[in-house]
Amino acid sequence: MVCLTRGVLACALATSPSIRLNSPRINSPRMQTVDLPPLPSPFETLKRLTSAEARELNKELLELALAQDPQVVFKRSLDLARAVRTVGGEAAASAVSNNVSTPVLLRRLCEELGATYVKLGQFIASSPTLFPPEYVAEFQKTLDQTPPMPWSQVKPLIEGELGKPLNKVYKSVEQKPLAAASIAQVHAATLLTGEDVVIKVQKAGVQGSLRADLDLLYANARVLQLIGVTTSELSEVVSTLRGAILEEIDFELEATRTEQFATFLERTPELVGLVTVPKVYRQASATRVLTLERLYGVPLADLESVRQYAPQPELALIVALNTWVSSVLTNEWFHADVHAGNLLVLTDGRVAFIDFGIVGNIPRKTADAMLDFVRAFPQGDMNGVGLALEQMGFTKELSPQQSADFARDLGEVFSSMDSMVESAASAGGVVSAVDETQLNRAVAAVGKVADGYGIRFPREFALLIKQVLYFDRYTTLLAPGLDVMNDERLSMNRREGDVDVEAVVVTPEVLPPAD
Repeated sequence: MVCLTRGVLACALATSPSIRLNSPRINSPRMQTVDLPPLPSPFETLKRLTSAEARELNKELLELALAQDPQVVFKRSLDLARAVRTVGGEAAASAVSNNVSTPVLLRRLCEELGATYVKLGQFIASSPTLFPPEYVAEFQKTLDQTPPMPWSQVKPLIEGELGKPLNKVYKSVEQKPLAAASIAQVHAATLLTGEDVVIKVQKAGVQGSLRADLDLLYANARVLQLIGVTTSELSEVVSTLRGAILEEIDFELEATRTEQFATFLERTPELVGLVTVPKVYRQASATRVLTLERLYGVPLADLESVRQYAPQPELALIVALNTWVSSVLTNEWFHADVHAGNLLVLTDGRVAFIDFGIVGNIPRKTADAMLDFVRAFPQGDMNGVGLALEQMGFTKELSPQQSADFARDLGEVFSSMDSMVESAASAGGVVSAVDETQLNRAVAAVGKVADGYGIRFPREFALLIKQVLYFDRYTTLLAPGLDVMNDERLSMNRREGDVDVEAVVVTPEVLPPAD
């Protein structure tokens, strides 16, 4: 399994502009030649394996190993054998027709290996600045809905987590899930006290296999770093992946984040009554079960539906954008997955943020640069965009000529994004119709151009810029005439300390839930 994991990571990462296996030399257009250290000699390897660093690593990995369930490890070994056999057969068949694709085979292997590797695929799909475009495009398929657990498994799982029969907590629960993903699925329900809720249930066996797999990935990356086969960047990416996925299966953390975002809204006067998040029902929640208020509404991107509840869709967009920008600047973290399904306009006219499984945080300097980007991008000000990106990344200072060249190259990248708007418009004005692959390729292209000028971005850059691009699409669809640079209803255009609560007025109208 160690060899396979190394192969998966090596194939996926070796061609990335940000993470490279050590090789003698790489050349790229518009990039300086980079000299990387050669593979270590046997003597150097032995020296590394007997170093103080190796002893510390051995201690760390031993602690991880002792924390594993032997039965889970054995089961994962059998899963591996089955997955290799299945995908190996598919590879042989593809070879006969001369149609072998490494990204496809890796994606299939991830799917066969289950939740951990599906999440790995989703991480690749959402990290276009870290992985090659062909891998980002192929792993978009891991974002599709997955088969749900049968009710015969769901019911005892909920009862076991809550420590009581279902009818002691809920008046009713719909057996067919509203949605199912690789880690969890969601069921509609009604509490005994009458509130409509949704129950997020973690799939059986996911937690143990996830920890075993992620610890193995991390161990491999650290060992490869120790012996000098890879750089520390690989370990950092795997560590980030491990932390992000373990956070996503921590439903208590998600509950806390949801409540914390509600607190953030309460302490932001201009957002009170305009924005909401689902209420958390702690008495009906546990480690693997999360019960939340059910919110009735429509995706922010669905213009015609939004008009039913917000006669001026532009105002709903401004409220959503003000909320997100304020969270970037003043909250300890920001929502890092504001696709159309996670931003709703409710039937009473309020805007709702849901699903806090993916969040990001950035330094204030980067946040300020993000604001400069938000202002410059809609105006086509590529010089401003370039300067903002320089501030977001880690780079030596560019000369005036380099900055001008950088702005020109960025202009070429963003001009290719016009097709995204056109395709959305031709699909009836729904942002979800924008190809997710195109969006990720755009972010990857920005990262590639920046890399050519010595600018390197952390993963938070991709999360941040992708959200900005989402809001840019929403602006195009809901408020094409909005002056992002100067409209004072946008909080980012007001001086610090200025609060204009009357700038955006939404009068909630209580309507019955949609059928």
